[in-house]
Amino acid sequence: MTDQTLLKLRELLLNEFSESELISLCQDIGLDYQALPGTGTFGKTREIIEVARAQDKLRVLQSRLRELKPAAYAAAGISSLDPADQLPAAAEGAPAPQRRAGPWPAIPRTVALLLSLLVLVACAALLLPRLISGPAAQATPASSAASALPAADQSTSMPIAEAATAPPATPPADEATSAAGQGDAAAPIMTTAAQPTEALTDQAVSTEAPAPAQAEVLTPEPAPIGTLSPAEAHPAAQNVRGLNELLLSFYTGKITAKDLEDYWTGDALRLVTSFGDVRLPRAMRISPTQREALDISYEYLRPPTLVSETADGAIVTSREFWRYANTLNRAQICEVRDYEYRLVREGDRYRVRSFQSRLLETRCRS
Repeated sequence: MTDQTLLKLRELLLNEFSESELISLCQDIGLDYQALPGTGTFGKTREIIEVARAQDKLRVLQSRLRELKPAAYAAAGISSLDPADQLPAAAEGAPAPQRRAGPWPAIPRTVALLLSLLVLVACAALLLPRLISGPAAQATPASSAASALPAADQSTSMPIAEAATAPPATPPADEATSAAGQGDAAAPIMTTAAQPTEALTDQAVSTEAPAPAQAEVLTPEPAPIGTLSPAEAHPAAQNVRGLNELLLSFYTGKITAKDLEDYWTGDALRLVTSFGDVRLPRAMRISPTQREALDISYEYLRPPTLVSETADGAIVTSREFWRYANTLNRAQICEVRDYEYRLVREGDRYRVRSFQSRLLETRCRS
Protein backbone atom coordinates (compact mmCIF):
# COMPACT_ATOMS: atom_id res chain seq x y z
CA MET A 1 0.00 0.00 0.00
CA THR A 2 1.62 3.32 -1.05
CA ASP A 3 2.28 6.35 1.11
CA GLN A 4 -0.29 8.32 -0.90
CA THR A 5 -2.90 5.68 -0.10
CA LEU A 6 -2.09 5.94 3.61
CA LEU A 7 -2.39 9.73 3.46
CA LYS A 8 -5.74 9.48 1.72
CA LEU A 9 -6.97 6.99 4.31
CA ARG A 10 -6.04 9.41 7.07
CA GLU A 11 -7.65 12.35 5.27
CA LEU A 12 -10.84 10.32 5.07
CA LEU A 13 -10.70 9.53 8.79
CA LEU A 14 -10.18 13.17 9.79
CA ASN A 15 -12.56 14.76 7.34
CA GLU A 16 -15.49 12.36 7.58
CA PHE A 17 -15.44 10.78 11.06
CA SER A 18 -16.31 12.32 14.40
CA GLU A 19 -14.50 11.14 17.51
CA SER A 20 -17.38 8.87 18.50
CA GLU A 21 -17.35 7.34 15.02
CA LEU A 22 -13.60 6.78 15.29
CA ILE A 23 -14.13 4.95 18.59
CA SER A 24 -16.73 2.68 16.98
CA LEU A 25 -14.48 2.12 13.98
CA CYS A 26 -11.61 1.03 16.24
CA GLN A 27 -13.92 -1.43 17.98
CA ASP A 28 -14.94 -2.84 14.59
CA ILE A 29 -11.34 -3.59 13.58
CA GLY A 30 -10.11 -4.72 17.00
CA LEU A 31 -8.25 -1.59 18.21
CA ASP A 32 -8.59 0.22 21.56
CA TYR A 33 -9.09 3.89 20.69
CA GLN A 34 -8.38 5.13 24.21
CA ALA A 35 -5.15 3.14 24.44
CA LEU A 36 -3.72 4.63 21.23
CA PRO A 37 -0.96 7.23 21.70
CA GLY A 38 -1.60 10.83 20.76
CA THR A 39 -4.30 13.32 21.72
CA GLY A 40 -7.35 14.40 19.80
CA THR A 41 -8.35 13.16 16.39
CA PHE A 42 -5.06 14.38 14.87
CA GLY A 43 -2.90 12.14 17.00
CA LYS A 44 -5.40 9.29 17.18
CA THR A 45 -5.96 9.02 13.44
CA ARG A 46 -2.23 8.89 12.84
CA GLU A 47 -1.92 6.05 15.34
CA ILE A 48 -4.93 4.22 13.89
CA ILE A 49 -3.08 4.04 10.57
CA GLU A 50 0.26 3.10 12.17
CA VAL A 51 -1.14 0.45 14.51
CA ALA A 52 -3.38 -1.03 11.79
CA ARG A 53 -0.36 -1.34 9.53
CA ALA A 54 1.77 -2.87 12.31
CA GLN A 55 -0.95 -5.42 13.09
CA ASP A 56 -1.67 -6.19 9.43
CA LYS A 57 -5.17 -4.71 9.69
CA LEU A 58 -4.99 -2.13 6.92
CA ARG A 59 -7.13 -4.25 4.62
CA VAL A 60 -9.76 -4.60 7.34
CA LEU A 61 -9.64 -0.84 7.99
CA GLN A 62 -9.92 -0.01 4.28
CA SER A 63 -12.82 -2.40 3.82
CA ARG A 64 -14.65 -0.99 6.86
CA LEU A 65 -14.17 2.61 5.68
CA ARG A 66 -15.63 1.68 2.31
CA GLU A 67 -18.68 0.18 4.06
CA LEU A 68 -19.24 3.10 6.46
CA LYS A 69 -18.61 6.02 4.08
CA PRO A 70 -19.02 4.72 0.53
CA ALA A 71 -19.49 8.12 -1.12
CA ALA A 72 -16.57 9.78 0.66
CA TYR A 73 -14.43 6.69 0.09
CA ALA A 74 -15.09 6.80 -3.65
CA ALA A 75 -14.46 10.56 -3.79
CA ALA A 76 -11.11 10.16 -2.00
CA GLY A 77 -9.72 8.15 -4.91
CA ILE A 78 -8.10 5.55 -2.66
CA SER A 79 -6.23 2.87 -4.60
CA SER A 80 -8.13 -0.36 -5.17
CA LEU A 81 -7.33 -3.32 -3.02
CA ASP A 82 -5.39 -6.25 -4.39
CA PRO A 83 -7.54 -9.32 -5.19
CA ALA A 84 -6.24 -10.99 -2.05
CA ASP A 85 -7.31 -7.92 -0.07
CA GLN A 86 -10.91 -8.02 -1.23
CA LEU A 87 -11.99 -10.68 1.20
CA PRO A 88 -14.78 -9.65 3.55
CA ALA A 89 -13.49 -7.78 6.59
CA ALA A 90 -14.92 -10.45 8.87
CA ALA A 91 -12.41 -12.92 7.41
CA GLU A 92 -9.55 -11.01 9.07
CA GLY A 93 -8.93 -12.46 12.49
CA ALA A 94 -12.08 -14.59 12.36
CA PRO A 95 -11.88 -17.96 14.08
CA ALA A 96 -11.16 -20.91 11.85
CA PRO A 97 -14.32 -22.69 10.74
CA GLN A 98 -15.16 -25.66 12.86
CA ARG A 99 -14.96 -29.07 11.18
CA ARG A 100 -18.33 -30.68 10.85
CA ALA A 101 -18.71 -33.77 12.95
CA GLY A 102 -18.74 -37.00 10.93
CA PRO A 103 -21.20 -39.85 11.29
CA TRP A 104 -18.79 -41.75 13.58
CA PRO A 105 -18.26 -40.84 17.21
CA ALA A 106 -14.83 -39.63 18.29
CA ILE A 107 -12.42 -42.50 19.00
CA PRO A 108 -10.05 -42.26 21.97
CA ARG A 109 -6.43 -41.96 20.95
CA THR A 110 -5.40 -45.21 22.68
CA VAL A 111 -8.07 -47.20 20.87
CA ALA A 112 -7.02 -45.63 17.57
CA LEU A 113 -3.40 -46.68 18.14
CA LEU A 114 -4.44 -50.25 18.89
CA LEU A 115 -6.54 -50.42 15.74
CA SER A 116 -3.59 -49.10 13.70
CA LEU A 117 -1.34 -51.82 15.14
CA LEU A 118 -3.87 -54.50 14.28
CA VAL A 119 -4.06 -53.25 10.69
CA LEU A 120 -0.26 -53.33 10.41
CA VAL A 121 -0.09 -56.89 11.75
CA ALA A 122 -2.74 -58.04 9.28
CA CYS A 123 -0.88 -56.46 6.38
CA ALA A 124 2.38 -58.06 7.46
CA ALA A 125 0.70 -61.48 7.64
CA LEU A 126 -0.51 -61.11 4.07
CA LEU A 127 2.78 -59.89 2.61
CA LEU A 128 5.26 -62.10 4.49
CA PRO A 129 4.62 -65.33 2.48
CA ARG A 130 5.21 -63.53 -0.82
CA LEU A 131 8.44 -61.97 0.41
CA ILE A 132 9.73 -65.34 1.56
CA SER A 133 8.77 -67.27 -1.61
CA GLY A 134 10.01 -64.93 -4.29
CA PRO A 135 11.86 -61.76 -3.32
CA ALA A 136 13.64 -61.61 -6.64
CA ALA A 137 10.43 -61.85 -8.60
CA GLN A 138 8.94 -59.01 -6.62
CA ALA A 139 11.90 -56.70 -7.05
CA THR A 140 11.99 -54.27 -9.95
CA PRO A 141 15.34 -53.14 -11.35
CA ALA A 142 16.09 -49.51 -10.79
CA SER A 143 16.53 -48.92 -14.48
CA SER A 144 13.19 -50.53 -15.20
CA ALA A 145 11.45 -48.45 -12.57
CA ALA A 146 13.06 -45.33 -13.89
CA SER A 147 11.98 -46.10 -17.43
CA ALA A 148 8.43 -46.69 -16.26
CA LEU A 149 8.16 -43.15 -14.94
CA PRO A 150 6.58 -40.63 -17.33
CA ALA A 151 8.97 -38.20 -18.94
CA ALA A 152 9.26 -34.83 -17.27
CA ASP A 153 6.97 -32.20 -18.69
CA GLN A 154 9.24 -30.16 -20.94
CA SER A 155 6.72 -27.35 -21.15
CA THR A 156 7.31 -26.34 -17.52
CA SER A 157 9.18 -23.05 -17.67
CA MET A 158 10.08 -22.76 -13.98
CA PRO A 159 10.85 -25.49 -11.42
CA ILE A 160 8.41 -25.62 -8.53
CA ALA A 161 11.05 -24.64 -6.00
CA GLU A 162 12.03 -21.61 -8.02
CA ALA A 163 8.41 -20.68 -8.62
CA ALA A 164 7.77 -20.75 -4.89
CA THR A 165 10.64 -18.39 -4.13
CA ALA A 166 10.59 -16.18 -7.19
CA PRO A 167 9.50 -12.60 -6.46
CA PRO A 168 6.20 -11.48 -7.96
CA ALA A 169 6.45 -9.59 -11.19
CA THR A 170 6.30 -5.83 -10.74
CA PRO A 171 5.70 -3.21 -13.41
CA PRO A 172 8.60 -0.99 -14.43
CA ALA A 173 9.02 2.16 -12.40
CA ASP A 174 7.71 4.41 -15.15
CA GLU A 175 4.54 2.29 -15.51
CA ALA A 176 3.93 2.31 -11.75
CA THR A 177 4.37 6.07 -11.68
CA SER A 178 1.94 6.46 -14.53
CA ALA A 179 -0.65 4.28 -12.80
CA ALA A 180 -0.28 6.26 -9.58
CA GLY A 181 -0.70 9.51 -11.46
CA GLN A 182 -3.87 8.26 -13.09
CA GLY A 183 -5.29 7.35 -9.71
CA ASP A 184 -4.59 10.83 -8.36
CA ALA A 185 -6.10 12.48 -11.38
CA ALA A 186 -9.28 10.45 -11.10
CA ALA A 187 -9.79 11.41 -7.48
CA PRO A 188 -11.84 14.53 -6.75
CA ILE A 189 -9.04 16.16 -4.84
CA MET A 190 -9.31 18.65 -1.98
CA THR A 191 -12.25 20.97 -1.77
CA THR A 192 -10.83 24.23 -0.44
CA ALA A 193 -7.84 26.24 -1.48
CA ALA A 194 -4.96 25.91 0.94
CA GLN A 195 -6.97 23.93 3.46
CA PRO A 196 -5.18 21.66 5.95
CA THR A 197 -7.92 19.03 5.40
CA GLU A 198 -7.48 17.89 8.99
CA ALA A 199 -5.47 15.00 7.59
CA LEU A 200 -2.08 16.45 8.46
CA THR A 201 -0.14 17.04 11.61
CA ASP A 202 3.49 17.28 12.67
CA GLN A 203 4.55 14.20 10.66
CA ALA A 204 3.35 12.42 7.55
CA VAL A 205 1.73 9.04 8.03
CA SER A 206 4.60 7.12 6.48
CA THR A 207 7.67 6.43 8.62
CA GLU A 208 9.80 5.60 5.61
CA ALA A 209 12.34 7.99 4.18
CA PRO A 210 10.69 10.45 1.77
CA ALA A 211 11.10 9.77 -1.90
CA PRO A 212 13.57 11.96 -3.81
CA ALA A 213 10.67 13.71 -5.50
CA GLN A 214 9.47 14.99 -2.11
CA ALA A 215 12.88 16.10 -0.97
CA GLU A 216 12.63 19.23 -3.13
CA VAL A 217 9.09 20.13 -2.08
CA LEU A 218 10.08 22.65 0.57
CA THR A 219 12.71 24.32 -1.60
CA PRO A 220 11.12 27.44 -3.10
CA GLU A 221 11.94 28.22 -6.69
CA PRO A 222 13.83 31.47 -7.17
CA ALA A 223 11.52 34.41 -7.70
CA PRO A 224 11.62 36.11 -11.12
CA ILE A 225 14.18 38.87 -11.28
CA GLY A 226 12.78 42.30 -12.02
CA THR A 227 9.25 41.60 -13.25
CA LEU A 228 6.95 38.59 -13.34
CA SER A 229 6.78 36.44 -16.44
CA PRO A 230 3.78 37.05 -18.72
CA ALA A 231 2.09 33.86 -17.46
CA GLU A 232 2.58 34.97 -13.84
CA ALA A 233 1.47 38.53 -14.53
CA HIS A 234 -1.75 37.45 -16.27
CA PRO A 235 -4.92 38.78 -14.55
CA ALA A 236 -6.09 35.24 -13.76
CA ALA A 237 -2.80 34.45 -11.99
CA GLN A 238 -2.97 37.76 -10.13
CA ASN A 239 -6.51 36.83 -9.06
CA VAL A 240 -5.11 33.73 -7.32
CA ARG A 241 -2.57 35.87 -5.48
CA GLY A 242 -5.34 38.20 -4.39
CA LEU A 243 -7.67 35.45 -3.18
CA ASN A 244 -4.95 33.85 -1.02
CA GLU A 245 -4.24 37.19 0.66
CA LEU A 246 -7.96 37.55 1.33
CA LEU A 247 -8.17 34.03 2.75
CA LEU A 248 -5.74 34.98 5.54
CA SER A 249 -8.24 37.57 6.78
CA PHE A 250 -11.21 35.26 6.33
CA TYR A 251 -9.66 32.31 8.15
CA THR A 252 -8.81 34.51 11.15
CA GLY A 253 -12.31 36.01 11.32
CA LYS A 254 -11.45 39.54 10.18
CA ILE A 255 -13.80 39.45 7.17
CA THR A 256 -16.90 37.47 6.25
CA ALA A 257 -17.75 35.11 3.40
CA LYS A 258 -19.49 38.00 1.62
CA ASP A 259 -16.09 39.61 1.13
CA LEU A 260 -14.85 36.58 -0.81
CA GLU A 261 -17.38 36.91 -3.62
CA ASP A 262 -15.06 39.06 -5.74
CA TYR A 263 -12.72 36.07 -6.08
CA TRP A 264 -14.95 32.97 -5.71
CA THR A 265 -18.24 31.81 -7.17
CA GLY A 266 -20.56 28.78 -7.17
CA ASP A 267 -19.46 25.59 -5.45
CA ALA A 268 -15.93 26.90 -4.95
CA LEU A 269 -17.27 29.76 -2.81
CA ARG A 270 -19.46 27.39 -0.81
CA LEU A 271 -16.60 24.97 -0.15
CA VAL A 272 -14.02 27.55 0.89
CA THR A 273 -16.59 29.21 3.16
CA SER A 274 -17.43 25.91 4.83
CA PHE A 275 -13.76 25.22 5.36
CA GLY A 276 -13.06 28.56 7.03
CA ASP A 277 -16.22 28.58 9.16
CA VAL A 278 -16.36 24.92 10.24
CA ARG A 279 -13.55 22.61 9.28
CA LEU A 280 -10.57 24.83 10.09
CA PRO A 281 -11.77 25.71 13.63
CA ARG A 282 -12.50 22.03 14.24
CA ALA A 283 -9.06 21.05 12.96
CA MET A 284 -7.34 23.60 15.19
CA ARG A 285 -9.44 22.74 18.27
CA ILE A 286 -11.05 26.13 18.69
CA SER A 287 -14.61 27.42 18.52
CA PRO A 288 -15.66 29.49 15.47
CA THR A 289 -15.60 32.58 17.71
CA GLN A 290 -11.91 32.06 18.55
CA ARG A 291 -10.58 32.30 15.01
CA GLU A 292 -8.58 35.40 15.87
CA ALA A 293 -6.28 33.06 17.84
CA LEU A 294 -5.08 31.50 14.59
CA ASP A 295 -1.71 32.45 13.12
CA ILE A 296 -1.72 31.54 9.40
CA SER A 297 0.94 32.09 6.76
CA TYR A 298 1.69 30.80 3.28
CA GLU A 299 4.43 30.83 0.69
CA TYR A 300 4.53 30.09 -3.01
CA LEU A 301 6.97 27.34 -3.88
CA ARG A 302 5.77 27.73 -7.47
CA PRO A 303 4.00 31.02 -8.13
CA PRO A 304 0.51 31.17 -9.64
CA THR A 305 1.00 30.72 -13.38
CA LEU A 306 -1.46 30.74 -16.29
CA VAL A 307 -1.38 27.38 -18.09
CA SER A 308 -4.33 27.77 -20.48
CA GLU A 309 -6.89 30.39 -21.46
CA THR A 310 -10.15 30.50 -23.42
CA ALA A 311 -12.62 33.25 -24.19
CA ASP A 312 -14.67 32.21 -21.15
CA GLY A 313 -12.01 31.46 -18.56
CA ALA A 314 -8.53 30.30 -17.61
CA ILE A 315 -6.61 27.67 -15.64
CA VAL A 316 -3.92 28.67 -13.14
CA THR A 317 -1.60 26.32 -11.22
CA SER A 318 0.63 26.87 -8.19
CA ARG A 319 2.50 25.02 -5.47
CA GLU A 320 1.81 26.46 -2.02
CA PHE A 321 3.13 25.91 1.50
CA TRP A 322 0.58 26.74 4.22
CA ARG A 323 1.12 26.84 7.97
CA TYR A 324 -1.81 26.95 10.41
CA ALA A 325 -0.98 27.56 14.09
CA ASN A 326 -3.16 27.85 17.20
CA THR A 327 -1.60 30.47 19.48
CA LEU A 328 -3.61 29.17 22.44
CA ASN A 329 -1.96 25.75 22.56
CA ARG A 330 0.88 26.04 20.00
CA ALA A 331 -0.59 23.30 17.84
CA GLN A 332 0.21 23.65 14.16
CA ILE A 333 -0.50 21.99 10.83
CA CYS A 334 1.65 22.39 7.72
CA GLU A 335 0.94 21.38 4.14
CA VAL A 336 2.50 21.57 0.71
CA ARG A 337 -0.02 21.19 -2.10
CA ASP A 338 -0.19 21.56 -5.87
CA TYR A 339 -3.28 23.56 -6.82
CA GLU A 340 -5.21 23.89 -10.05
CA TYR A 341 -7.68 26.77 -10.15
CA ARG A 342 -10.34 26.94 -12.86
CA LEU A 343 -11.53 30.51 -13.28
CA VAL A 344 -14.49 31.89 -15.18
CA ARG A 345 -14.16 35.22 -16.94
CA GLU A 346 -16.80 37.86 -16.29
CA GLY A 347 -15.91 40.93 -18.30
CA ASP A 348 -12.50 42.07 -17.08
CA ARG A 349 -12.76 40.03 -13.87
CA TYR A 350 -11.85 36.42 -13.11
CA ARG A 351 -13.41 34.35 -10.35
CA VAL A 352 -12.60 30.80 -9.21
CA ARG A 353 -15.42 28.44 -10.13
CA SER A 354 -13.71 25.15 -9.12
CA PHE A 355 -10.31 23.93 -8.02
CA GLN A 356 -8.34 20.83 -7.16
CA SER A 357 -5.31 20.17 -4.98
CA ARG A 358 -2.87 17.35 -4.45
CA LEU A 359 -1.19 16.87 -1.07
CA LEU A 360 2.60 16.52 -1.35
CA GLU A 361 4.05 16.94 2.11
CA THR A 362 3.12 17.65 5.74
CA ARG A 363 6.40 18.66 7.38
CA CYS A 364 6.53 21.94 9.26
CA ARG A 365 9.62 24.07 8.91
CA SER A 366 11.78 24.53 11.98
